Amino acid sequence: MMQKIENTKDLAKLLKNRREELGISQKELAKLCNLSHNGISKLEKDEREAKLSTLLKLGKFLGLELFVKIEE
Repeated sequence: MMQKIENTKDLAKLLKNRREELGISQKELAKLCNLSHNGISKLEKDEREAKLSTLLKLGKFLGLELFVKIEE
């Protein structure tokens, strides 16, 4: 099922929910993705905007595909 994310709050909620569905702690996810635990925490609380490279790493380990639509 494709879900349209239109803001960072929705993205934060999606990432947290998916991580919890998989039963992975923030520390475990951070280690898998070679990111900081603090960074994962801030993303999930919508206190930090994610770089594209970070989203690609997270998507890989959370089983999410990322599609980016660019329009003029």
